[in-house]
Amino acid sequence: MKQRNKDSFWPTYVDIMTTLFAIMVVLFAVSYSRFRIKEEELKKIVNKYEEIQSIYKVVENIDPTYFEFNPQFVKHIFRIQVTYQKGKFSLYELEEDKTNIIVANELRKQIVDAGKEIQNTITSLQNNKSIKQDIKYLVVIEGQASADGYYTNEHYNNDVLSYQRALALHRFWKEEAAIDFSNMDKCELVISGSGEGGVPRFTEEDYKQSSEYVVGQEIKKSDYEKFNQRFLIHIVPIIGNIKMND
Repeated sequence: MKQRNKDSFWPTYVDIMTTLFAIMVVLFAVSYSRFRIKEEELKKIVNKYEEIQSIYKVVENIDPTYFEFNPQFVKHIFRIQVTYQKGKFSLYELEEDKTNIIVANELRKQIVDAGKEIQNTITSLQNNKSIKQDIKYLVVIEGQASADGYYTNEHYNNDVLSYQRALALHRFWKEEAAIDFSNMDKCELVISGSGEGGVPRFTEEDYKQSSEYVVGQEIKKSDYEKFNQRFLIHIVPIIGNIKMND
């Protein structure tokens, strides 16, 4: 049997394979360690995503007694139908104030209850200990007006009127029930008016689906435009830097 040449420069085939195997083991250990780190990071991202989704779900599912959520425009439509006297914006100048004060007072009571529902929803989210994100809530009160041709001058028209109605709603909530979203912790209030524009609008097709429609009746624009004297409420969670560490 030949003896191995101790002065040989090249290692044997077995030595090469052993070295390569050792390198592969090291590479596998490093890769697996990095994979585990990345897996933990992804788990945190998933958890934060689910946390954020739960916030939006709570906002979307606010009491349907007072609000109807429109997923297309991501807005809550005020379900309490208010009909103002023409050119008026105070909640004490509804059409019902001229015809039936009891009905008018009941409408105002429902409006107060709706404001409390928004306030309670935001408060419950702010007090939820499982939500670890630093989140503010933007509340937008958007007034709309029916396309009734109301226009006196640049200061008295449906664009201005819709804003005045939204502002009057804010003041009504503040005075009647001490509801002031502008003074809530981590909450910002925006008051706006979209006049005869804005989305969504109550249309002729919507009217045909309503309880007021009688099959076969001739529909006039005034029949469905009166339903656009309403409010749209936006409750938008504003999420800053996402905290990945608990």
